[in-house]
Amino acid sequence: MIIQTPVLVELLRQVAPLSSEEPEEILWLFVRLGEIYVLRLVHYRQFITRILPLVFGSLLKFLGSCLRGEYSWAGCESQLLEGYFSYFVRERLIRDLIFFKFHAAGQSMLVYLEQGCQAAEVLQYEASQQQLVNRVQMNVHLDILGQAAFLDRPRSLKELYRVVGLIEENVSVLK
Repeated sequence: MIIQTPVLVELLRQVAPLSSEEPEEILWLFVRLGEIYVLRLVHYRQFITRILPLVFGSLLKFLGSCLRGEYSWAGCESQLLEGYFSYFVRERLIRDLIFFKFHAAGQSMLVYLEQGCQAAEVLQYEASQQQLVNRVQMNVHLDILGQAAFLDRPRSLKELYRVVGLIEENVSVLK
């Protein structure tokens, strides 16, 4: 029996179904699903069962094997990484989504930071927190760098989130 909470149903309704089995699409789908799963609204088996309509093809078969193998959500993500993100695919995605993904003018700094951190987590990017913080700072749009000129350089993700909050507040006041 699937337990459906109204909150879970509404959150999953906002997730676009997978339209192709390209690695980047699968990554963003699992990033979004991970954001919902972390709320722990239902048991992982019920969660996996509830997301089956969002996928097709080999990913549907993969999730079915996760259910049969009784993998936890973390185990399922780990198996996904091994099965769908070979070393070269993972390296390409890290390069495209972390190293060379530049912050765009007008893009929310918080959204940019969240996407980079989530991609790094799912892809198991093996860098220190300081290296990830430095990479994010290097790719920030020049308009935002002007807003951050007098702030201390963040050394952790917690400090970076604090700085991003101050910058976003300042940008919205200026608008």
